[in-house]
Amino acid sequence: SLSYVDPVLAKRQLILLLREWYMHPNGQIPAYEWNFGDVNPPVHAYGAWKVYTIDKEMNGGVGDLEFLTMVFHKLLMNFTWWVNIKDAEGNNLFDGGFLGLDNIGVFDRSRELPMGGKLEQADGTAWMAMYALNMLRISLELATIKPYYQELASKFFEHFMTIAGALSNLGQEGFDLWDDDESFYFDILHPVNSDSILLKV
Repeated sequence: SLSYVDPVLAKRQLILLLREWYMHPNGQIPAYEWNFGDVNPPVHAYGAWKVYTIDKEMNGGVGDLEFLTMVFHKLLMNFTWWVNIKDAEGNNLFDGGFLGLDNIGVFDRSRELPMGGKLEQADGTAWMAMYALNMLRISLELATIKPYYQELASKFFEHFMTIAGALSNLGQEGFDLWDDDESFYFDILHPVNSDSILLKV
């Protein structure tokens, strides 16, 4: 990791992507230069936490809380964007879009479905559960110097619990993304004017 060699540069790189030159005013962080509308998995908080902890260890247990605070406040905007845009139904199941090269599916997940309807993604939902946990960790670290971050920690714990609950009771619809026969989480397809289908591909 770059943070072991040059932690200052690693922190600068994380801050750079959150600057107004790259981050959209609505909080979206673009995935790559050829399509600013696409997003990558929301791993920025994990990266910031890892760089912070490595830097803290290298500095004898003294963490750069100014860096962590700066990143956290921008990530709040990004987390809110994911919740408001990629969870359009408000059921804590996320349709994240493309989300990487290793999970190509039947449909181009960055576009509208050819037959209409909606696709809710198991991986997009799992990424958001992880995002909530990473924001919870950062909140707790910041609460050691500013106790009011405890309230944000509670909020992210609540987010994690509702996302985890949605995976096993699909937004109160009564069925799971988990399939016992395959021992795997699958996306769910909601066609127009038809029953939802667990997309076992």
